[in-house]
Amino acid sequence: MPPTTNALLFTRASLAIIFLWFGAMNFTPVGEAIVGDWIAGHAFLSALEPQASSAAKALGIYQIVMAGLIGAPLPLGSFRRIGFVMLGIFSACALTALATNPVWLEAEGGFPAIGSGQGVLKYLAIFGLAIWGGSFDNSRIFSNRTSQSRALSLPLMWAGLVIVLGWIGLMKFTASEAAGIAPLIATSPIFAWMQAFIPEQAMSALIGVIEILTALALLGYWFNPRLFRLGLALAAITFVLTLSFLFSYPGAWQADLGGFPALSRSGHFLLKDLALLAACFALLAETRVRRYR
Repeated sequence: MPPTTNALLFTRASLAIIFLWFGAMNFTPVGEAIVGDWIAGHAFLSALEPQASSAAKALGIYQIVMAGLIGAPLPLGSFRRIGFVMLGIFSACALTALATNPVWLEAEGGFPAIGSGQGVLKYLAIFGLAIWGGSFDNSRIFSNRTSQSRALSLPLMWAGLVIVLGWIGLMKFTASEAAGIAPLIATSPIFAWMQAFIPEQAMSALIGVIEILTALALLGYWFNPRLFRLGLALAAITFVLTLSFLFSYPGAWQADLGGFPALSRSGHFLLKDLALLAACFALLAETRVRRYR
């Protein structure tokens, strides 16, 4: 199969899993609390806080329908495109939270020290992924026909990866971020053994250096395809490792809802990296297509 075929299949499956899961969680107290907090902290929507429960359920229905259209093996590509358009709208709206909600860490001096907005940053790559997935031919889902929207999606996905890795990598040098990732490292069989040799802040800084170097390698998108592919490989490894925390970190699951499959706030944050992994595969597939043309 062409490289874009496999990448598109993985993208559709990943997005369907993420947003079916998120949509279902919006019918639980966890989802209602997350939506309620975002509405309460919104510069213009805080008056709607009493309706947060209804808003969470409405959003959950939207996400489930969107995920179903993207992931289901429907005979007409036009239905899939509707799902990707819905995802693009959702991602664009989510990104506005960076300007409307208190997403900065006051303990670290506020902007640019980002707190809850770290999860919001991921929606830039997801926005690009929505445009990329929706740019394929309506009736022939695996068509390699290049379109203007498909060409636009590539720098958006690239920018999303660079911003997430670079910004969150820089945050690893702060005490707040080091304390935040310490429980994940302590429960991970991949990283826990290192704690005997590397202090908490140094461990965080080391991870930050790797993320920043990965972001710098991704700059090769504009001038060095080999360097860019190295960056994509490092980014993919990073996202696989962060996704592994879903299996090793108990706090990824909401204990008062019985644990798995009920995602906690941390679980919501970690699961989005599945979409970032899909963006890596999409960009890698596109570089291969351009290479052999």
